[in-house]
Amino acid sequence: MSDSENTLENNLKKLQCHFTWELNKEQADLNLLEIKLRETLEVVQEGIEGNLKRHSLNLLAYIKHLKGEDKRALECLEKAERENAHGERLCVVTYGNLAWVCHHIGDDIRADGYIQKLEELHKASATASTSVLQASTTASTSVLLVPREVHSEKAWSLLKFSKHHYTRAKECFQEALQMEPDDKEWNSGFAFSLFRQEGLVTRKDQRLSYEDSLAVKQLNYVLELNPDSAMTRVYLGLKCYKNRRNAEAWGYMRKALSLAPYDLSVVLQVGRFMKKEQSYDEALAVLHRMLQRAPNSSRLHHEIANNYRWRAKQSGDPHDQTLLKRCVFHLEEGARLNPTHIYPQVELAVRYSELKDTSKAMEKFQELWSRSDLKPSNRQAWHRMYGDVQLYHLGSERTAVNHYKEGMRLYNISSEWSQCRRRLLKVLRFNKERRGDDPYDIREFVDSFKRGVFNVEDAGVSTLATHSPVHHE
Repeated sequence: MSDSENTLENNLKKLQCHFTWELNKEQADLNLLEIKLRETLEVVQEGIEGNLKRHSLNLLAYIKHLKGEDKRALECLEKAERENAHGERLCVVTYGNLAWVCHHIGDDIRADGYIQKLEELHKASATASTSVLQASTTASTSVLLVPREVHSEKAWSLLKFSKHHYTRAKECFQEALQMEPDDKEWNSGFAFSLFRQEGLVTRKDQRLSYEDSLAVKQLNYVLELNPDSAMTRVYLGLKCYKNRRNAEAWGYMRKALSLAPYDLSVVLQVGRFMKKEQSYDEALAVLHRMLQRAPNSSRLHHEIANNYRWRAKQSGDPHDQTLLKRCVFHLEEGARLNPTHIYPQVELAVRYSELKDTSKAMEKFQELWSRSDLKPSNRQAWHRMYGDVQLYHLGSERTAVNHYKEGMRLYNISSEWSQCRRRLLKVLRFNKERRGDDPYDIREFVDSFKRGVFNVEDAGVSTLATHSPVHHE
């Protein structure tokens, strides 16, 4: 490596941008992140929410790079650069990302040009507090060493990228609060980080009560500083809902919706809340109104589909053809818009079965099973839902049991594990009551997990990884 190449490499490592913030792709769902960012960019209104647009384009570019799509990454960054053509001070992170991407595509001259731009910005700064470079040996960078815009973008990027970075995001916002304790943005970020951290605790007996929650205290403080923050009200509503304060939860949600009726993140959260409250018609009205603004949102289509499905159950006829067909339509739209999202497509196969189109259901199951990008959590959901179709629609108890066992063999990597276990125990109870025996050795199988002695070879059911598990019955 030449001296000039060494110099460029060293300078790149000193830049403040996504490439130096230790955002590891193994810790994130890149496809879901990309979908969220693309959908956000589609509904951001022109002329406002400049920070959101710039942040989204920068993070989307980094995700494109992680997926090996550097040319697409460059397009995102060039768009971000054009958006802030008259405010170079806001382009520090964009220029840093551009330097890295240009280097990755082999255009080191252009990469060096962006580094020169950053150095010029630094020289034009009045104090060291706007330095855009950090010492490569420094593990963490003080808020005093970077511009506010850079510190802000780093903190929000950490919060959005992965649950593994919630603590780092919280620390970034805390650090900024030491300098500006009443700042709206820093307080909001700190509150949202606390909310996300507390949300990682899924067991009810380990959750903090509403009164003891640090997130609730901070969210209420944010509301004092900024009463028009819709997402703050959403998060308070969710905290109320988790603590069975449903009337308060509804108040927060309705106010959030009135403040931001076309904010996609707010609408999706409110819609999910209404679904949990079994207010399916109201949820559908809210989601369909948003769909007019964001017709290409796969997440909206999925939520609408879920509400139609539960609306059918609520009506007393879970096989209501009209509602199920509407459900299928939106699942198909979601799959078309986001073919990388597997879970809704497994649901789609089940809905085909409920519409008595068994061949289409089996074809979909087979298609999904054959995909190379099927993650263990998706396989677990696949086994559970395929088992459901076999048990409840095709009457094949043995095949269903085999698939529930296959789902459990993947261990407790998602909520589907307990769903598989629950169904196995239901089959066991049914056979005990009907026949007085356990023909599938379910008790021994389930108890083997408790004892920690589970062994695939000793389980009595072969794995299905080497051949097609789809049975056309």
